[in-house]
Amino acid sequence: MNDDKTRERTRELPIVEMQQEEFKALQTQIATVTQQLSIAQAIAIKEKARSEELSNLVNRMQADFDNYRKRMNENNKKLKEDGICAVLEKLIPALDVLKQAIQSIPDAKVAEGVKMIYRQVFDILTAFNVEEIPALGEQFDPNLHNAIVNVKTNDPAQVNMIVEVFNKGFRLGDRVLRHSNVKVAN
Repeated sequence: MNDDKTRERTRELPIVEMQQEEFKALQTQIATVTQQLSIAQAIAIKEKARSEELSNLVNRMQADFDNYRKRMNENNKKLKEDGICAVLEKLIPALDVLKQAIQSIPDAKVAEGVKMIYRQVFDILTAFNVEEIPALGEQFDPNLHNAIVNVKTNDPAQVNMIVEVFNKGFRLGDRVLRHSNVKVAN
């Protein structure tokens, strides 16, 4: 019986040794896979950080482009306004010439034709929201008026008041196209 047991143990021994070797091989494989998993996780973390960095870069570039587009739109708007103002500033003296012509033309029909032209030019200015600067009877404002003559006054209520307008002033919004040329009481 002892022999049977010994034989049986001898047969079991290679199976146990085989299982131990398989177990060690599995442990080695698990360690290798765990190491590969750690490496893959590290790479994934790096790639995620890189992806976030690129995403931030894209967002910054988009914001920079939006700011550039806004600046260019504002710049184009200002250039357009400057161009319109330059044309209107050149057109205003034509009103003065037309007004003088109307006053000096003796023929009523010709004067009426010049008045029509005056109204058309004035309508153009009005279409661009150009407004006359109030002057006569107003307090002198050097931002709006150009005093070309000063006259003495004895009335303290008239000091610094505009008593005569030589040329009307015009503005477009807050921008003065031409100052009013005026006579001011002092």
